[in-house]
Amino acid sequence: MGSGSTRPNNADEKMFAAIERGDQSDFKDSKPPKNLNKALIKQKAARSEKAQEKTERLRALRLASEQKGSAE
Repeated sequence: MGSGSTRPNNADEKMFAAIERGDQSDFKDSKPPKNLNKALIKQKAARSEKAQEKTERLRALRLASEQKGSAE
């Protein structure tokens, strides 16, 4: 195989190679995928926000039950 067989060829491999070299600067992919579907982006943001709110509510319930258990 040619000399290109050992070179990183995707963003993950390039990032790992940069880490191994000790390059600690922010890694930026030269050709990031472009997702111009604004509706999809908004849906994903809404889903993640809903999941965060659910997590916060569950955390509050857990803390309240722990406090109630400690008080008794």
